[in-house]
Amino acid sequence: MRLIVPYFGDRPAYLPLVVASMAHNPDVEWLLLTDQPLTDAPRNLTVQVCEFADLASRIQRHFDFQIALTEPYQLCDFRPAFGEIFGAELHGYDFWGHCDLDVIFGQIGDHLPPEAFEADKILFQGNFALYRNTADAARWYRHEVGKISYREVMTTPAAQHFDEWGGIYYIVEDLGVRSWQQNVIFDLSFSTYRTRSEDVAGHPRRYAWEQGEVCEYRVEGGEVLRRTALLVHFQKRTMRAPAAEVLAADRYWIAANGFTVQKKVSPWAVRAARIPLGRELLPFYWRRARRSVRRRAARKAAA
Repeated sequence: MRLIVPYFGDRPAYLPLVVASMAHNPDVEWLLLTDQPLTDAPRNLTVQVCEFADLASRIQRHFDFQIALTEPYQLCDFRPAFGEIFGAELHGYDFWGHCDLDVIFGQIGDHLPPEAFEADKILFQGNFALYRNTADAARWYRHEVGKISYREVMTTPAAQHFDEWGGIYYIVEDLGVRSWQQNVIFDLSFSTYRTRSEDVAGHPRRYAWEQGEVCEYRVEGGEVLRRTALLVHFQKRTMRAPAAEVLAADRYWIAANGFTVQKKVSPWAVRAARIPLGRELLPFYWRRARRSVRRRAARKAAA
């Protein structure tokens, strides 16, 4: 499989950790299209340096109408068309897909069982999804159902979530495509500062990366319980740049806004996720409020 990742502008401060987690998945390949070089990329990560305007021009050539693609964030709504747009780069692969860079990968193959690859569409999250590499799958996005229209999506500046539950999901369902969807991703809730995946309730959890695995820890009855996932998604959290000792570590904790070396897993270490650092609470909720205002303004402008 090959994942297409266009990324332009300022990169996450923790990008070295993202790249290291990619390297622990040698059976998966990534193509990063970006406006800056990347040093020390692993063998399974190909970096193609280009300008955003050049990529936008390439995408425009696939459509007979003027697309709205003036900002990099709008690329998410073009992801279902990557099978057509990057046909040359995807030749020979059985599956292609897309992912975000505000993630840390675990062991991807361990969380995609054989029955997943019997389907033609695997997962519907924007942060990680796969398509069978066929001519039909590359054109699914052109199928229109109800109010879902790729023409409207690609001519609208505001985000339409066409790459996930707001678009391609309805198209796949209407076409009767075989799909596979399971809860294999830790989406960290963005409604609270302390870390907890959106699929769980109760106390905050503590997350870690351990020798290629993404882990979630919780304490029940005094016992530490652990589960793993395909990736952990930060969902726009602002994470501090990792220190040198974290970059060199094979195990580290993922805190609310940064990373620390994992020295020991214990009930107390896991419960530490419940303790917020007061100096970071206000900036977290301030950024969240600003993001909400921007999104409302974008929706109003689009309307």
